[in-house]
Amino acid sequence: IWPDPQERAKLIDRLRSEGSVRNAEVSMRMKNNDLRHFLISTDLITINGKRCLLTIGSDITERKQAEGALRELNELLEHRIAERTAALCTVQARQQLLLQSTPVVLYARSTTGDFSTTFISENVVEQLGYSPHDFVDHSDFWVTRLHPDDRSQVLAHLSTVLEQERRVYEYRFRHRDGKYRWLYDEVRILHDQAGVPVELIGFQIDVTRRKRAEEELHRHQTKLEKLTAKLLTAQELERQRIARELHDDITQRLASLALDAGSLERLCTSKPALLPYCRNVREAAERLADDVHTFAYRLHPSSLEHLGLEAAIQDHTHEFAQRTALAVRYVSRNVSKVIPIEMATCLYRVTQESLQNVLKHAEASMVVVRLLGTSTGVGVCILDDGKGFEGKEARSRGLGLLSMEERVRLAEGTFHIRTHPGDGTEVHAWVPLPDVRQEVTP
Repeated sequence: IWPDPQERAKLIDRLRSEGSVRNAEVSMRMKNNDLRHFLISTDLITINGKRCLLTIGSDITERKQAEGALRELNELLEHRIAERTAALCTVQARQQLLLQSTPVVLYARSTTGDFSTTFISENVVEQLGYSPHDFVDHSDFWVTRLHPDDRSQVLAHLSTVLEQERRVYEYRFRHRDGKYRWLYDEVRILHDQAGVPVELIGFQIDVTRRKRAEEELHRHQTKLEKLTAKLLTAQELERQRIARELHDDITQRLASLALDAGSLERLCTSKPALLPYCRNVREAAERLADDVHTFAYRLHPSSLEHLGLEAAIQDHTHEFAQRTALAVRYVSRNVSKVIPIEMATCLYRVTQESLQNVLKHAEASMVVVRLLGTSTGVGVCILDDGKGFEGKEARSRGLGLLSMEERVRLAEGTFHIRTHPGDGTEVHAWVPLPDVRQEVTP
């Protein structure tokens, strides 16, 4: 009945040496060949001169089977835990590698008070020079290192996250080296199952280089704008100077030449053969004087200074219609008589350039020029029924849009074009006027 004879031999040896055995676990095979487990206590006694064993035992087979099943389950569980631990270590190592190689710092913050940091990724060391413990162990660490000029606005942004769910903002944060870094920050609100805000989660990126590049670009843009303004001003002054010289000198001399040619023509009445030549000289001088006068007017119309924008545009549209034989309709309404010469020149040049584009490119049969005043400014709109064009083609076709846009921008106005192939073109320009009482034409 003993499946393991050595187990029986060890039990007999203990009895002989100790005289008794307590709570020993033994295995025995039953008559039906089943293996059962027992917990026994036995004593070596003498009965009628014979040495006998007095044994008390209880069947613990079911307990041993349960222990075996539990042991197998524990082994399986330990194996699976080892597998999961290895997988988790791999994921953590991968996550750590990603966080170390990415410029994005992840974080979590509380939803109240100073929005203290409850978690921040390890790569914050590379970004800002501080360890995660610096942020987590001190509730006011984050808020006290915000730039003083940005702090109130940043806290106001965070306060609105509870209603808007998401906020994106940029601010300056003091690096461990004492210098400030620009951070792009995107934050969201995390709720529990009951919908109660739990914490703020988000990420931040160092955008200092981008901000510096933007500032440098802005400086260059400002410098370019100033140079452009000076160039346009110099251009207008040069146009005025040339127009004045043409009007006051060249046209006067040409007029004098025409008069002299007329006198010569009258003196040659006795010589009929010379009359045609004298007449041609006089007419050519008169035409040249008219052309120079027209050219001087286009360079800088004197009516713009003496009569104002409304009259200058009206004169120009009338001259344009006569010169081109296009149907031109001019409409003006509520135009102030008190328009600074800079603003008036801006809108006049836009009108002049737009009409020139109509003549050169639009293949139009009709043009409408509207000059309209408002309580805050004055605008001009030039519409044609021509062939139009794709908006992206405008600059490549040399339509002078850059010059018009720059003039209007320097006047702090707005400029835009509406056009499409086959649908004509609309050019809109508007400039603000000084906040003064304006005398308006009806």
